[in-house]
Amino acid sequence: MTIQPTEWLMLFIIVLMPVYSLWEADKVKIAILAGRKTKIRAYQDAMLFMWLPTLVLLALMAYGAFAPSDFSLLWLGNLGNWIGTVFVVAIAGYFAYSAYTLMHNASARQKFRDVSQNHDWMMPVNKSELRWFTLGLSVSAGVCEELLFRGFIIGALGDSLGVVVSLILSSLLFGLCHVYQGWMNVLRTGIIGLVLGVIFILTESLWVVIALHALVDIYGGIVGYLFQQPEK
Repeated sequence: MTIQPTEWLMLFIIVLMPVYSLWEADKVKIAILAGRKTKIRAYQDAMLFMWLPTLVLLALMAYGAFAPSDFSLLWLGNLGNWIGTVFVVAIAGYFAYSAYTLMHNASARQKFRDVSQNHDWMMPVNKSELRWFTLGLSVSAGVCEELLFRGFIIGALGDSLGVVVSLILSSLLFGLCHVYQGWMNVLRTGIIGLVLGVIFILTESLWVVIALHALVDIYGGIVGYLFQQPEK
Protein backbone atom coordinates (compact mmCIF):
# COMPACT_ATOMS: atom_id res chain seq x y z
CA MET A 1 0.00 0.00 0.00
CA THR A 2 1.49 3.34 -1.06
CA ILE A 3 1.36 6.64 0.81
CA GLN A 4 -1.10 9.09 -0.76
CA PRO A 5 -0.27 12.76 -1.54
CA THR A 6 -2.44 14.03 1.32
CA GLU A 7 -0.63 11.65 3.68
CA TRP A 8 2.74 12.95 2.47
CA LEU A 9 1.52 16.49 3.09
CA MET A 10 0.52 15.75 6.67
CA LEU A 11 3.72 13.81 7.32
CA PHE A 12 5.76 16.76 6.02
CA ILE A 13 3.88 19.17 8.29
CA ILE A 14 4.41 16.91 11.32
CA VAL A 15 8.14 16.56 10.57
CA LEU A 16 8.36 20.36 10.53
CA MET A 17 7.08 20.49 14.11
CA PRO A 18 10.25 19.14 15.80
CA VAL A 19 12.36 21.19 13.35
CA TYR A 20 10.62 24.33 14.58
CA SER A 21 10.97 23.19 18.21
CA LEU A 22 14.68 22.65 17.67
CA TRP A 23 14.99 26.11 16.14
CA GLU A 24 13.22 27.68 19.12
CA ALA A 25 15.11 25.51 21.65
CA ASP A 26 15.71 27.57 24.81
CA LYS A 27 14.20 30.82 23.50
CA VAL A 28 10.91 30.38 25.34
CA LYS A 29 12.62 29.48 28.61
CA ILE A 30 14.99 32.43 28.35
CA ALA A 31 12.14 34.82 27.51
CA ILE A 32 10.07 33.68 30.49
CA LEU A 33 12.96 33.83 32.95
CA ALA A 34 13.93 37.27 31.65
CA GLY A 35 10.38 38.53 32.03
CA ARG A 36 9.93 39.22 28.31
CA LYS A 37 7.12 36.68 27.98
CA THR A 38 4.45 35.61 30.45
CA LYS A 39 3.78 31.93 31.05
CA ILE A 40 0.21 32.35 29.85
CA ARG A 41 1.46 33.78 26.55
CA ALA A 42 3.87 30.86 26.26
CA TYR A 43 0.98 28.44 26.88
CA GLN A 44 -1.09 30.20 24.21
CA ASP A 45 1.77 30.08 21.70
CA ALA A 46 2.21 26.35 22.37
CA MET A 47 -1.52 25.77 21.88
CA LEU A 48 -1.39 27.61 18.53
CA PHE A 49 1.66 25.54 17.53
CA MET A 50 -0.30 22.33 18.15
CA TRP A 51 -3.67 23.39 16.75
CA LEU A 52 -2.46 24.72 13.38
CA PRO A 53 -1.34 21.32 11.99
CA THR A 54 -4.27 19.63 13.73
CA LEU A 55 -6.74 21.90 11.96
CA VAL A 56 -5.10 21.01 8.64
CA LEU A 57 -5.59 17.34 9.51
CA LEU A 58 -9.23 17.88 10.49
CA ALA A 59 -9.84 19.84 7.29
CA LEU A 60 -8.45 16.94 5.25
CA MET A 61 -10.68 14.59 7.22
CA ALA A 62 -13.71 16.77 6.48
CA TYR A 63 -12.67 16.82 2.81
CA GLY A 64 -12.73 13.02 2.80
CA ALA A 65 -9.00 12.32 2.62
CA PHE A 66 -9.22 10.41 5.89
CA ALA A 67 -12.00 8.61 7.72
CA PRO A 68 -12.54 8.60 11.50
CA SER A 69 -11.98 4.85 11.44
CA ASP A 70 -8.43 5.45 10.14
CA PHE A 71 -7.65 7.12 13.47
CA SER A 72 -9.59 4.63 15.64
CA LEU A 73 -12.00 7.40 16.61
CA LEU A 74 -15.01 5.07 16.50
CA TRP A 75 -16.23 3.18 19.57
CA LEU A 76 -16.03 -0.51 18.70
CA GLY A 77 -17.27 -1.81 22.05
CA ASN A 78 -14.64 -4.57 22.01
CA LEU A 79 -12.50 -5.81 24.89
CA GLY A 80 -9.66 -3.42 24.07
CA ASN A 81 -11.99 -0.41 24.19
CA TRP A 82 -13.40 -1.41 27.56
CA ILE A 83 -10.04 -2.26 29.13
CA GLY A 84 -8.72 1.10 27.94
CA THR A 85 -11.69 2.92 29.45
CA VAL A 86 -11.26 1.20 32.81
CA PHE A 87 -7.54 2.01 32.72
CA VAL A 88 -8.26 5.71 32.11
CA VAL A 89 -10.66 5.80 35.06
CA ALA A 90 -8.08 4.05 37.27
CA ILE A 91 -5.33 6.50 36.28
CA ALA A 92 -7.65 9.46 36.93
CA GLY A 93 -8.37 8.08 40.40
CA TYR A 94 -4.69 7.56 41.13
CA PHE A 95 -3.77 11.07 40.02
CA ALA A 96 -6.56 12.55 42.15
CA TYR A 97 -5.33 10.61 45.20
CA SER A 98 -1.70 11.55 44.52
CA ALA A 99 -2.54 15.26 44.14
CA TYR A 100 -4.55 15.15 47.37
CA THR A 101 -1.62 13.48 49.17
CA LEU A 102 0.85 16.06 47.89
CA MET A 103 -1.47 18.87 48.94
CA HIS A 104 -1.49 17.64 52.52
CA ASN A 105 2.01 16.17 52.85
CA ALA A 106 4.95 18.60 52.92
CA SER A 107 7.61 15.86 52.89
CA ALA A 108 6.05 14.23 49.81
CA ARG A 109 6.00 17.60 48.06
CA GLN A 110 9.70 18.09 48.82
CA LYS A 111 10.63 14.70 47.35
CA PHE A 112 8.79 15.50 44.12
CA ARG A 113 10.19 19.03 44.07
CA ASP A 114 13.77 17.76 44.20
CA VAL A 115 13.36 15.81 40.95
CA SER A 116 11.32 18.37 39.01
CA GLN A 117 13.37 21.55 39.34
CA ASN A 118 14.27 21.59 35.64
CA HIS A 119 10.64 22.30 34.77
CA ASP A 120 9.94 25.02 37.31
CA TRP A 121 10.23 27.75 34.68
CA MET A 122 7.16 26.49 32.79
CA MET A 123 4.98 25.45 35.72
CA PRO A 124 1.94 27.57 36.70
CA VAL A 125 2.33 29.75 39.79
CA ASN A 126 -1.11 31.34 40.16
CA LYS A 127 -4.66 30.12 39.50
CA SER A 128 -4.94 31.92 36.18
CA GLU A 129 -1.82 30.19 34.89
CA LEU A 130 -3.10 26.90 36.30
CA ARG A 131 -6.37 27.21 34.35
CA TRP A 132 -4.51 27.95 31.11
CA PHE A 133 -2.09 25.08 31.72
CA THR A 134 -4.70 22.45 32.63
CA LEU A 135 -7.79 23.38 30.63
CA GLY A 136 -5.96 24.95 27.70
CA LEU A 137 -2.47 23.57 27.16
CA SER A 138 -2.98 20.08 28.62
CA VAL A 139 -6.27 19.37 26.85
CA SER A 140 -4.88 20.77 23.59
CA ALA A 141 -1.82 18.53 23.91
CA GLY A 142 -4.01 15.49 24.53
CA VAL A 143 -6.22 16.13 21.52
CA CYS A 144 -3.73 17.54 19.02
CA GLU A 145 -0.63 15.46 19.69
CA GLU A 146 -2.57 12.20 19.83
CA LEU A 147 -4.39 12.97 16.57
CA LEU A 148 -1.10 13.81 14.87
CA PHE A 149 1.39 11.35 16.34
CA ARG A 150 -0.72 8.34 17.27
CA GLY A 151 -3.88 8.73 15.18
CA PHE A 152 -2.21 9.80 11.93
CA ILE A 153 1.25 8.22 11.99
CA ILE A 154 0.27 4.91 13.60
CA GLY A 155 -3.41 4.73 12.64
CA ALA A 156 -3.57 6.21 9.15
CA LEU A 157 -0.02 5.31 8.05
CA GLY A 158 0.29 2.02 9.92
CA ASP A 159 -0.67 -0.10 6.92
CA SER A 160 1.81 1.70 4.64
CA LEU A 161 4.77 1.95 7.01
CA GLY A 162 4.18 -1.11 9.15
CA VAL A 163 3.26 -1.09 12.83
CA VAL A 164 6.83 -1.15 14.16
CA VAL A 165 8.13 1.62 11.88
CA SER A 166 5.10 3.85 12.48
CA LEU A 167 5.35 3.29 16.25
CA ILE A 168 9.05 4.22 16.32
CA LEU A 169 8.58 7.19 13.99
CA SER A 170 5.68 8.61 16.00
CA SER A 171 7.61 8.26 19.27
CA LEU A 172 10.75 9.84 17.82
CA LEU A 173 8.94 12.86 16.37
CA PHE A 174 6.84 13.22 19.52
CA GLY A 175 9.97 13.29 21.68
CA LEU A 176 11.78 15.78 19.44
CA CYS A 177 8.81 18.15 19.58
CA HIS A 178 9.63 18.64 23.28
CA VAL A 179 13.28 19.59 22.76
CA TYR A 180 12.54 23.01 24.27
CA GLN A 181 12.30 21.20 27.63
CA GLY A 182 15.83 19.81 27.30
CA TRP A 183 17.35 16.74 25.66
CA MET A 184 16.76 14.50 28.67
CA ASN A 185 13.08 15.32 28.40
CA VAL A 186 13.18 14.42 24.69
CA LEU A 187 14.20 10.90 25.73
CA ARG A 188 11.59 10.76 28.50
CA THR A 189 8.84 12.08 26.25
CA GLY A 190 9.84 9.71 23.47
CA ILE A 191 9.44 6.77 25.85
CA ILE A 192 6.06 8.11 26.97
CA GLY A 193 5.10 8.37 23.30
CA LEU A 194 6.16 4.76 22.77
CA VAL A 195 3.98 3.64 25.70
CA LEU A 196 1.01 5.66 24.43
CA GLY A 197 1.53 4.16 20.98
CA VAL A 198 1.42 0.62 22.36
CA ILE A 199 -1.70 1.44 24.38
CA PHE A 200 -3.28 2.91 21.24
CA ILE A 201 -2.56 -0.26 19.28
CA LEU A 202 -3.80 -2.57 22.03
CA THR A 203 -6.99 -0.68 22.88
CA GLU A 204 -7.82 0.28 19.27
CA SER A 205 -9.08 3.63 20.55
CA LEU A 206 -7.55 7.06 20.09
CA TRP A 207 -9.92 8.39 22.76
CA VAL A 208 -8.13 6.31 25.38
CA VAL A 209 -4.69 7.82 24.65
CA ILE A 210 -6.17 11.32 24.26
CA ALA A 211 -7.63 11.01 27.77
CA LEU A 212 -4.43 9.51 29.20
CA HIS A 213 -2.24 12.19 27.63
CA ALA A 214 -4.46 15.01 28.88
CA LEU A 215 -4.62 13.48 32.38
CA VAL A 216 -0.83 13.17 32.62
CA ASP A 217 -0.34 16.80 31.59
CA ILE A 218 -3.13 18.08 33.86
CA TYR A 219 -1.64 16.16 36.77
CA GLY A 220 1.80 17.59 35.98
CA GLY A 221 0.39 21.11 35.95
CA ILE A 222 -1.42 20.66 39.27
CA VAL A 223 1.66 19.15 40.91
CA GLY A 224 3.85 21.92 39.49
CA TYR A 225 1.43 24.51 40.83
CA LEU A 226 1.51 22.93 44.29
CA PHE A 227 5.32 23.01 44.28
CA GLN A 228 5.33 26.72 43.51
CA GLN A 229 3.21 27.55 46.55
CA PRO A 230 4.93 28.66 49.76
CA GLU A 231 4.90 26.17 52.61
CA LYS A 232 2.52 27.06 55.42
